[in-house]
Amino acid sequence: MTIQSFKKMFIVSLTVLITECASPAFDNDNENAQRNKGAVGGALLGGTLGLLLGDPTLALQGAAIGGVVGGVSGTIKDTEQARETKRNQTLSEGVSQENRSEAEIRVAETEAEIRLIELELELAEMKEDI
Repeated sequence: MTIQSFKKMFIVSLTVLITECASPAFDNDNENAQRNKGAVGGALLGGTLGLLLGDPTLALQGAAIGGVVGGVSGTIKDTEQARETKRNQTLSEGVSQENRSEAEIRVAETEAEIRLIELELELAEMKEDI
């Protein structure tokens, strides 16, 4: 087996191995999406650099180290994103809460009822004119 065919076979098998170990969901709905992307990207980059140096052992070591470093980096991004999402959710819940007193709510409801009665009277007058 030549070195070129070994390199090609190694890259294909490494790609299949890494993508099988990672979660199948790489979309933003997955809470570990950045970790998965980082691990796969780091492993592929590390393995490729090792192959470019011409040593299969370096390729394996580069893939392992790259996968770990990419996974850690992605986990940090996932954690930051989860914190930001939680912060935004807390802020939106605070803004959406009712800040009026009971008296203010009753006044607003009474005004709405009065306006509804006025509109019904206007509608009845319009029907009489027709």
